[in-house]
Formats: sequence, structure tokens, C-alpha cells
Amino acid sequence: MRRYSPKLVIAALVGSALALGIAAQASAATPQRGGTLNFVVGSKIPSYDLHKETTFGVIHPIAPFYSLLIRINPDNPQSATDFVCDLCEGSVPKPTNGGKTYTFKIRKGVKFHNGTPLDSKDIKATYDKIIFPPEGVPSARKAFFKMVSAVEAPDATTIVFKLSFPSGAFIPALATPFNIVMSKAMLDKNGMGWYAKNIMGSGPFVFVEHQPGSFVSGTRYGDYHHEGQPYLDGYKAIAAPKMAVRLNAIRGDRAAIEFRGFPPKARDDLVNALGDKITVQESDWNCVLMTTPNQQRKPFDDVRVRQALTLSVDRWAGSKYLSQIAIVKTVG
Repeated sequence: MRRYSPKLVIAALVGSALALGIAAQASAATPQRGGTLNFVVGSKIPSYDLHKETTFGVIHPIAPFYSLLIRINPDNPQSATDFVCDLCEGSVPKPTNGGKTYTFKIRKGVKFHNGTPLDSKDIKATYDKIIFPPEGVPSARKAFFKMVSAVEAPDATTIVFKLSFPSGAFIPALATPFNIVMSKAMLDKNGMGWYAKNIMGSGPFVFVEHQPGSFVSGTRYGDYHHEGQPYLDGYKAIAAPKMAVRLNAIRGDRAAIEFRGFPPKARDDLVNALGDKITVQESDWNCVLMTTPNQQRKPFDDVRVRQALTLSVDRWAGSKYLSQIAIVKTVG
């Protein structure tokens, strides 16, 4: 089994794990098949349940085991408005009923890694868990779907989202890479907490092993529903919370890529050390940095204080100077 040695440092996260091509010499090069991609991850894995987690540290090593209803276009990951079907068929549907109904047709023949079929009931169970979680079940993105009043599965190949009001935020919320589709049968049999400690999806890679604090590994799923993909035989996500460890892994050829990115000085040090053996890709983020005040505590229980706080932050000036020392990009 071969490893990829050309190094590629991603200076900004622009898509979900492994969405960017492995070929380091030129982005337009024909993808190569086979091999194992080693990459470093600068965060711990608090659990396997992406519905309740918020860290990129679960996206990079865990998301490749799963599918989404829709996703950011992997051929245009920098866009914040270009979405394509993953488990649905055709193009992302336009709304009907005055912008309050979205109807998706689901791919036929998709299977979970345990061989059971995936259909609309699994997608409904997934979004019911995210949008309408039972008491005691955490959901980090429940608020993203405030506009959704119901999720329906009228038949095995149809999923319908009914909105209380039209919202341009609905489709981007659907495409969030944390919205991994889970098996209804597994949730029914084992409970809502099962996926926090277990992995079983329908994504391009099948879970092999997790050594906590060391690595997560996956192998190619032969029955993946996107024909001809994935190109890799497998991957290993190496845990490296300390930046110095990640830098040394890239420098020492123990890892070929860092999806999250390095601050400008660390990036430049790598380029100076490795020369033409390393390629740097930079782009704006397709994600968000936010501060959420505790609205249960004074003075943030007053909406006027929260409004004043957000108005007082000069995001444009901050971006200009912070981009010189941190991974901060264009505002908006």
C-alpha cells in the first residue's frame, strides 16, 4: 500500500474532509487512484456524533464515513451558494408552496456499510434528531432549522421539508457537513446515544480503527453510491493537537496534508524548508467564526447590549491585521 508523499498544506478550510483532490502538483491534474492519505488533525474527538459536536476535529476524521442529503459542490468548495445532491437525485430542488416546501427524490440502491438499504426513513430520522431532538438529546444545529415545521417521508424515495416561512438559510443549513445521515434502524434499536460511540454510515470510506489520541483510519467503500469514487484506498487521520507536532509531521513526511491550515509564519517556514516539495493552497473560508454571549447572564440578557457589542466589532479592520498572524480571511 503506497502513501502519498507530495505535501499539500491547506491554509484555509474550504470543504469537508477529503473534498480537495490528492494530486499536489496541480489542481487540474487527473486524479490518481489508490494509495493511503495521511493527514494531521489539530483537535481531539469528543464523540462520534456529529449532530451534537461543533469542532472541525470530528469533521476531518469522521465525516468521510457518512453521506449527506446535499453538500457543498466539491468542485467549487469556496462557494457559499453552490450545492449539489449527495443522497438525493438530480439537482437541489427549488421550493414550492410559496417557498415553504422542499421535496427531494432520494437515490435508489444506496446501502449503509452493514449492507442495509438507505432510504427516506433514514433521512427523516436523521433530521428529526437534528431539528426536533427528544429531551436530553443534544443538537448543536437545532437553531439552524427554526423555519422547519415538519419532515415527512411519504414513500421510500421521497423526503419533504415543510417550512413555517420561506428562508434563504434553509438550503445552506442542509448542506452543513455535520448533518450526517444515520440509520433509523440503529437509532431505534440502540437509542439516540449509540452514534456517539459507534460509527456506521454510507460514506466513501468504511471505519477501520480509532486509537484515541493517535489516529483514525478508514478504507475505501466498494459500494459507494458515487460511481468511481473515492479515488483513495484509504486514509489515516493522525491526532496532533499541538501545532509543532503537525508542522513536524508535514516536514518529516509522516503526513501529506493539513486541511485546517497554519498561521502565515508557520506556513512560510514550511515553504522555506521544503521548497518545491510542498504546495500551498489558499482561499477564503466557507465557514464562520462567531462569539455567542450567554443570554442568561447580565448584561447580555438585554438585546440592546448584544446589538451594541456586535456593532462595536470592526470585522474588516480585524481581518486585515489578524490575517497576518492567524487563519482569518475575508469578511462576509
